[in-house]
Amino acid sequence: MLASVPWSVVFAYAGDALWVIALTVMFAATRSAWSRTAGRARVRYMGGQAPRLALWALPVASFLVSLWPALQARSVSEEASLVVFGLRAITAPLLALLQLRGLRDTLQP
Repeated sequence: MLASVPWSVVFAYAGDALWVIALTVMFAATRSAWSRTAGRARVRYMGGQAPRLALWALPVASFLVSLWPALQARSVSEEASLVVFGLRAITAPLLALLQLRGLRDTLQP
């Protein structure tokens, strides 16, 4: 039964799983930083001062960016599915690391 599942479907679901993990890390870390910075109007974020609401910009933008490759993964050919999976497998953790790096600046005393 599993032998009849095309690789494009497997790569699509694997890419979805990677994005779910990365977005979960991003949103959980941001939620934690949001609660720790309560009472501050501005925070250090991404090398500058920003309103506290800016902590949510990258996770929300990452979610919106993840929608396009998720849709593409379901409509590409068998050969191109590996390329789309590779793109998704690289961008998800890189965006999560970028968010964690920005939050590190925010949470330093």
